[in-house]
Amino acid sequence: MATIDILCVIDTNGLMQKGLSPGTLQAPTSLGSYSDSDTFVFMICDGQYASTDQGKSELAVNAVTGDTLRWTITDPSTGLLTDQTAHSYSCILYNFASAGPGTGTITEPALVTQPAVMYYNSADNQPSAAAYMCSAWTSSVLDVGTVQYSWSFQVIDCVSGSVVGYYSWDPFINITAG
Repeated sequence: MATIDILCVIDTNGLMQKGLSPGTLQAPTSLGSYSDSDTFVFMICDGQYASTDQGKSELAVNAVTGDTLRWTITDPSTGLLTDQTAHSYSCILYNFASAGPGTGTITEPALVTQPAVMYYNSADNQPSAAAYMCSAWTSSVLDVGTVQYSWSFQVIDCVSGSVVGYYSWDPFINITAG
C-alpha cells in the first residue's frame, strides 16, 4: 500500500496583505469556497496519484483501500529571514473536520511529529544537511468515495514567533478504486 503525500502550500504573504479577520484558535476565519480559497491555498501530491489539476485548494486523489494519506503544510517564505524587518511566515495545520457523505471513507487524521533532514546548497555546491522536526497528519483510506472535510491552520510570524492568524478551508478528496 502506498503513502500519498499531500502538500498544502499557503500564500501567507498574500493572505496577510488581504487584511482578512485573523480569527481565533476555536473560530478560524474561513477562506471561502474553492474560487476564493484557490487564491491562498495550493494542494499538490505526487503526479501518479492526482486525478485532477493540482495546485488548487481542492485536490482529487487516486487511492485504494489501505493507502495512507499524509498532509503537510508550508509557505514559500517559511523561515527565510533576511533581516529583522522582513516578513516570513510559518504555518501549522490543525483541526481536521469531516461530516456528511464520505464519513468513514478515511480514518480521523493523527498528528505525527518525526525527525527529518533537508539538504541545502553551499557556495561550493556541496550539499549540507540540516536536521529538523516535521509535523504531518496521517490517515488511512478505508473505502472508495468522496470526502468533504476542512482543515484549519495557524499563521506564525517567524520574526516574532507570534501567531498572526487562524484560517480554514474546506477541500474535498476523491478516493477511487485506483
